[in-house]
Amino acid sequence: MTRVTLYEACDVITNGSCTCINALPTDGQFCQVLPSKYVIDIDLRFFDLFLVDYLRNLVRNISLPLTLRNSINITDIDMNTVCGLNGTEYECQCEQDHVWPSDTCRAYQVCDGIVGGTCGCIQALPSEGPLCLKDINECKDAVSVCGPYSDCINFIGSHMCSCWSGFNTSNKDSPVSRNNSCQDINECLFSSPVCGPNSICTNQLGSYNCSCLDGFTATNSLLLISNNNTCRDVNECLQTTEVCGPNSRCTNLIGSYSCSCLTGYTVTNSSELVRARNPCNVTLPLTEYLIEIQINSMDSRMTDQLRNILMYFSLPYTISDSTNITEINITTVCS
Repeated sequence: MTRVTLYEACDVITNGSCTCINALPTDGQFCQVLPSKYVIDIDLRFFDLFLVDYLRNLVRNISLPLTLRNSINITDIDMNTVCGLNGTEYECQCEQDHVWPSDTCRAYQVCDGIVGGTCGCIQALPSEGPLCLKDINECKDAVSVCGPYSDCINFIGSHMCSCWSGFNTSNKDSPVSRNNSCQDINECLFSSPVCGPNSICTNQLGSYNCSCLDGFTATNSLLLISNNNTCRDVNECLQTTEVCGPNSRCTNLIGSYSCSCLTGYTVTNSSELVRARNPCNVTLPLTEYLIEIQINSMDSRMTDQLRNILMYFSLPYTISDSTNITEINITTVCS
């Protein structure tokens, strides 16, 4: 009855209902009749195995729930145990998806293989013996049973959990379960590098990725980088003759390369490395000029001013990229 939440003075509430409420108002609801559920075991005995198969097919094809009358519905019906004469003694077998619990298996010595504390066949089980129980498929809710990143395989009377590839349990000595769930393996932390030398390992959920350092490439470009397909040095000098530009020499290095100008050539921009974008050009010969300038002045003070200027003149003095004044002085004064 859903009205139990409206009154504070109730006895214990179980599954949204209770059996006693203090000071129930006069307009309160009456108690409702609880539905009843029954489990009925029927023991059928006949000597013709054809009737067993007929009954088995009949049970499988019954459409459920089956209404007998307004207040009675059959919600589940199946066969669980079949016993028959096998030679000189009886042999009892559980029907598909049914097992005997472990205590029954232990009570009888002649059982088939016991898996997870259950068995499916017992010889000479007395007629008043227990019936097989329907197997529970624990894998219907695999995550709650095995935890995330795992597979669940159901067995009759048991189940098994296993981690996905790239995952493992924290406690490797215990089976996979919700309390010992599968965790991502960081392959990049292995003592033996999974990617090999001259590479970068990047961990991913359930996997990892390998890439070569700059200046290296996979030995076989069609395969993934690994210990068996390591990164090797790239000889940039063989890839293209233009890597350093014209009039230059290329020297391969481990993971890199070096460029230098041939004799008689110089790099365009001396502050940058020799490259195709900064090529080597012809080195022009150094040219020096000696220039004499004659100044005629009637005022001797002009000579003194010129002498003072040259005394504090900073050399060399650049006029343009190709022209520098390296020396300047007064040699002769006539008056």
